[in-house]
Amino acid sequence: MITSTKLGGRTVELFAPFEFNGKQIERIVFGPFKLGHVLLWNQGRWQSQFDLMVELSGEQEAVLRELRFPDADRVMEAFFALLTPEVRNDIANGEIPIKQETDEPAPARVTNGSGEPVTAAPGVPIPPEMEPGFDLTEEP
Repeated sequence: MITSTKLGGRTVELFAPFEFNGKQIERIVFGPFKLGHVLLWNQGRWQSQFDLMVELSGEQEAVLRELRFPDADRVMEAFFALLTPEVRNDIANGEIPIKQETDEPAPARVTNGSGEPVTAAPGVPIPPEMEPGFDLTEEP
């Protein structure tokens, strides 16, 4: 049986439960597919539909790989029913977004004037003379 939860997820009761690492797997429960998931999908967070399936189910990848048929088909059906049409189309067309590398420069490092980075223990303030910026109190 496949049931929908009030929170927007799906539960698939397995026809052929199995044991994995000493734990009985009797159902696969998917959480709801949220707007945040769609945004992360578009940003290339997951490399495959299976990675997204692992995320939504909260199960280990190895557990999902142990599903037997027809349970595997039923779990995939419930998974696809959660997705937006756009994400389903991306998967069907093999167009999984790839994370784009940014060309943004690395943040500036705070140095002590010698080029060495300032290191301070967490919670210890950096002395004012080591703060980033220009010191106009002395002229060269």
